[in-house]
Amino acid sequence: MAREHSTIRPKVLGLISLGCPKNTVDSERLLGELAMRGWAFTDDIDEAQCLIVNTCGFIEDARLESEEALEEICEVKRERPEVILVATGCLPQRQGSDLGGIFPEIDLIVGVGSLPELPQLLESLWEGDSPQVAHRPDLLAPGRSTLSIATDPRLRLTPDWMAYLKIAEGCGHECSFCIIPAIKGPHVSRPMDDIVEEARYLASDGVRELILISQDTTAYGSDIGASLRSLLEKLDDVDGISWIRLHYLYPSKISPGLLDFIADSTHVIPYFDIPLQHVQPGVLKRMNRLAPDIDPFEIVTKIRSRFQDSRMPACIRSTFIVGFPGETDGDAAALLDFVENARLDRLTVFQFSPENGTPAAVLPDQVPEAIAEARMHQLMEAQHDISFEINRGWVGKTIDVLLEGETDDGRMVGRSYRDAPEIDGLVIVDKVPESIEYGEIIKARVAGALPYDLEAEWERLP
Repeated sequence: MAREHSTIRPKVLGLISLGCPKNTVDSERLLGELAMRGWAFTDDIDEAQCLIVNTCGFIEDARLESEEALEEICEVKRERPEVILVATGCLPQRQGSDLGGIFPEIDLIVGVGSLPELPQLLESLWEGDSPQVAHRPDLLAPGRSTLSIATDPRLRLTPDWMAYLKIAEGCGHECSFCIIPAIKGPHVSRPMDDIVEEARYLASDGVRELILISQDTTAYGSDIGASLRSLLEKLDDVDGISWIRLHYLYPSKISPGLLDFIADSTHVIPYFDIPLQHVQPGVLKRMNRLAPDIDPFEIVTKIRSRFQDSRMPACIRSTFIVGFPGETDGDAAALLDFVENARLDRLTVFQFSPENGTPAAVLPDQVPEAIAEARMHQLMEAQHDISFEINRGWVGKTIDVLLEGETDDGRMVGRSYRDAPEIDGLVIVDKVPESIEYGEIIKARVAGALPYDLEAEWERLP
């Protein structure tokens, strides 16, 4: 018998989306499909008749955050038993049916490979046709993530003027510390024409900045007879897009041809997000990353040299892992020396997290947590000073700023091409005319520098 409230109360859901931008896109697609089925989205947990958590299970901190969110919605159900609870994403795919034992209040648990089935399963729960589907093993079976297509409905969670564009799913690398290939399967590229179609739709919907994402964006097209450069050539011609930003470029795949195209491009900005992970050949070999004969410093130098005379100098972001098994004091010192000499624009440092199911978790010579933490702080202290000095070098220069908000004292806040949303710095702009709205790109003259942000003034053009 159908639930009585299904014909009386409105279908209202709340969603918590955790993890990376790839997860954000999955959440947007899920919301879009549910909206087509009559569900309304709310930020008010007290209004929701259904609560969904799209989890992340990449590393321990992400798992803990996901588990805290699941406990939060379970607490709601203890007070309001009629609320439907859904867990999806990487954590269910990784933990399988164990998740149902930890959180018995959850009504539906769906892995990444079964995400397209979630809307219909939720409908069945709402109508009372399937009172218990939480422990269906087929919804957690090993498989691969599915890629959406341009015509799939999508309810974006990002500001109106920017959007993530997922161009591939899965990963073809076998990094010894990473569980992603086991969760999401091998690398699969979206058809190029489908990506371009979605980009055109997003542009018509007011998007000014497109951020291309996948586990390894430089691997795009390797399985379908295409390439990242050929995709960028088509996207560069999409009317209405001002910035095209690339995330997650594998170091050894950044070719001279790709650099040449970006340098000559109208819209692809020279923002290079390159997870180097380490610089010592021995550590990289244990990570199953770069070949020992590939020099990370040469990669940085090659990129900088190509853009040294450009109006937009190359901005290089990277991530490193410290405390990897077998990392010696000498390895850590070499990494610090690299950071001090390479002078990267942006940097994130992670402590090694031994993930069950990965080869690195059982490697000998595990580094004590306290030592790894000290190495992380040492790198970030060095980067603090480097970032401050780089920012001071921008004082007096004019930059483009995409406006996105306002400070408490009435100044506008935005991002330059050097700033990816939520992970990099901001540009605080004074004297912006009230007629200029969020989402517009303005010219601003840099007047001051902070360690990670810039201060600027709106520049009136002649």
